[in-house]
Amino acid sequence: MSKTLIMKAFLKKFICLGVIFLLSLSVNGQSKTNKDYYPEFSWKTVPVAFHFAKRNGLMTDKELDFVTSHSNFIVLEKGHGGDIRTEKGIDNEAQRIKDINPKAKVVFYWNAFLDYNLYDAHKEYENHKEWWLKKLDGNYDYKSAKVKRYDLSNPAFRKWWVSIAKKAVVDGHADGVFMDAFIQVINKGNIELWGQKKYDAIQQGLKDLIAETRAAIGEDHLIVYNGIRSIPNRNVGNDFPEHTDAVMIEHFANFQSKSKESMLQDILEMEKAGKTGKIVVFKAWPNEHSWIDKNFMAKPLQEKRKIARANITFPLAAFLAGAQENSYFIYNWGYRMDDGGLEWYPELDKSLGKPLNEMKVHNWELTRNYEHASVWLNLATKEAKINWK
Repeated sequence: MSKTLIMKAFLKKFICLGVIFLLSLSVNGQSKTNKDYYPEFSWKTVPVAFHFAKRNGLMTDKELDFVTSHSNFIVLEKGHGGDIRTEKGIDNEAQRIKDINPKAKVVFYWNAFLDYNLYDAHKEYENHKEWWLKKLDGNYDYKSAKVKRYDLSNPAFRKWWVSIAKKAVVDGHADGVFMDAFIQVINKGNIELWGQKKYDAIQQGLKDLIAETRAAIGEDHLIVYNGIRSIPNRNVGNDFPEHTDAVMIEHFANFQSKSKESMLQDILEMEKAGKTGKIVVFKAWPNEHSWIDKNFMAKPLQEKRKIARANITFPLAAFLAGAQENSYFIYNWGYRMDDGGLEWYPELDKSLGKPLNEMKVHNWELTRNYEHASVWLNLATKEAKINWK
């Protein structure tokens, strides 16, 4: 064979291998192009997200400057903006945020199962009793005295719900929608309330709602859902990967997820979801304290801050142990801005750098190294150390 023929054969093989490599990137969904609508991510310092509502109006210029300079990923909760109602409050705030930081991604909170009267949309829901979920006994299913549950199996309801999300994202200034309460929807204890047939219809309705939302807002906007939760008798991972971009771990080391087994499973699920390319939001709490802890909430703000500062190392170490690219840390004691939503800690400003290895697990001890930090924690004793280099 001549040198010319050999060279042609080599080039043909090289081109074929290149095409196969590019196709594999596309199939696996890991190409940079497919993530252009994600928040810009960096390991320079601890990656932090915000998730809160300010219930007494829009943020001040000072608060706005703080938020936009400390994160590119912000979820605005129900009731944000106060008297101007949630839809308008979030839309106005999203525009203000992006005027200052065009790279910021602002997400519209829109519960996928619970009717909150903090939205103008609530008025229309009130006029459609056929959308209200009923129990086997014929009574309406309420989460609390004033909060009804949605009948996700009703196509007309889903069309209305999706229209609100589309208005916020496509017609408004939000970059995506936060779909809450998946954990409540899939709870098998609901079978006793609704019956097996209705339970199955609701589960299918939830999947349909996700797909219909994706079709309405397009492929270049975020769908965030809640989420991952490990409790002693049940583990919920990234169970809705289709059509979603991000998943939240809401109760790390708190509520029913306090056991060492639950904490380890949450961290493993974060690692697993992150490796598939998902955004993972890891919400942690100051030593089990939260907005439902009346004794804690009665303390002066300065004392709450002191408690939070003293207890950040363990949850932060847990986050860093399993964090992947596009993982974000949240640390406060509630969902309102006044619940520590804008508190900041020295550890969050320290140089972190890229991870140098994967998490190592030995019994209940977890370790991991970053370019500028080494992490150790013991889930059994809730001890932790972060050595900032």
